[in-house]
Amino acid sequence: MNKSLYSSVSLPLIVAMSVVLGLQWALVSFSLNALVERYIGSRLEHDADNLLANLRLNGTGLDLAEQAEAPVHRQPWSGHYYQIISGEDRIRSRSLWDEVLPEQAVRPGERMLVHFSGPDGTPLLALVSGYHKDDRSITVVVAEDFKEANRILSTLRWLYGVVSLIALFLLLILTRWYLQRGLLPLKAAKSQMEALERGERERLDHDDVPLEVRPFVDAINRLLTVLFRRLRRSRDAAGDLGHAIKTPLSLLSRLENDPAVSNQPAFREKLNAQIEMIRKLIERDLGLARLSGGRGTGQWFFVENDVTSLIEVMRKVHQEKELSIRSTLTPGLQINLDREDCLTLLGNLLDNACRHAEDVVQLSMELNENGLTITIEDDGPGIPESKRTDLIQRGVHGEQSVQGHGLGLSICQEIVSDYQGSISLQDSAVNGGLAVVILIPPAYGKCKKPDDRYVPGSIGLPGGDVEK
Repeated sequence: MNKSLYSSVSLPLIVAMSVVLGLQWALVSFSLNALVERYIGSRLEHDADNLLANLRLNGTGLDLAEQAEAPVHRQPWSGHYYQIISGEDRIRSRSLWDEVLPEQAVRPGERMLVHFSGPDGTPLLALVSGYHKDDRSITVVVAEDFKEANRILSTLRWLYGVVSLIALFLLLILTRWYLQRGLLPLKAAKSQMEALERGERERLDHDDVPLEVRPFVDAINRLLTVLFRRLRRSRDAAGDLGHAIKTPLSLLSRLENDPAVSNQPAFREKLNAQIEMIRKLIERDLGLARLSGGRGTGQWFFVENDVTSLIEVMRKVHQEKELSIRSTLTPGLQINLDREDCLTLLGNLLDNACRHAEDVVQLSMELNENGLTITIEDDGPGIPESKRTDLIQRGVHGEQSVQGHGLGLSICQEIVSDYQGSISLQDSAVNGGLAVVILIPPAYGKCKKPDDRYVPGSIGLPGGDVEK
């Protein structure tokens, strides 16, 4: 499951902040409602105390002094009401008209705020107070229209909710910005990885990355060190083996002067052929080792420079044939394939072509939307179509007198397969011999033309055809 770091951080943050802001919104709403109720309740308490102070009890019932009533209590449906109850006696404000407020039972000395519907279903906030006066229990209900207060509270809740959502949105933006800022050091690590891929460096610098990432970078560096040491030991071992074989090979070459061998011309000819074959294989592999040098893996293959050097190696190995080895290359082209793989691939194919060619060997590289196409042709006898499929199997060769032909092609097949490419054997339309065609798809054969970070100093010779 692919998830970005921002998604992993922002999703729990959104949930947590939504819960926090929701609780905060509920708390603020409750506090605002309680504050408004307390404010209105304090005014209702004043009205209730004023009504009680102006209330007179007599034998005929309850009597309220006229000055105790505020003008709003005389105006019908004004939104300000009162009701005084004592036993069967009651007094209502004229603003109630013929309506009666709901009765709430309270003991003397108790007060409580209640909500109920008044005339026309209007929401009211009422203060119900219990008193004891002149040996009688009195309940005073003072109510006020709560509709406008509800509207104001709803507006405040809505505004607070909008502000909370805006704050959440801004918080997410700030979180993304801080994450991007915190991950900026990783861009340097990415650039180092790209340089490592191009072979421009052998290690990653862990000083510029966050502390949490350093163990990962150190692990990569340790792995790179191990791989580089193994590669260097393999190259050194191959070079040492080639040099070690030269001494017994020289002794074998002297056997042709031995009387027991010189008296058998047919045997001596076969022996010399095999010795010459071994010598050429050693020279070729040592030449490839010199081209590889001490570089690590991941080096970009500089086509013009490396192919030119490779062709010079092939000319020296097969100098007795005086071949014309030509190449058609794009000046400044670089291929993002491992340099060691390219040298092995082209070295084997050019060596096979040189061994079978009569006069001409031609190498071309073409870059298009389908990827990179490498074609190596010769003017030799070619290979029958019926045997081409078997030829690229490991250990199978075209003619028993040419050792290692099929082994080299099978190695090339393995290298090409590693890059999801294909290799095919065809008839050469130019020279009439064999044409080996390799196709590397764009996903694996990334290329750079001269205008894409091309390094002019890496080219040894000018572009165009290279011919003996």
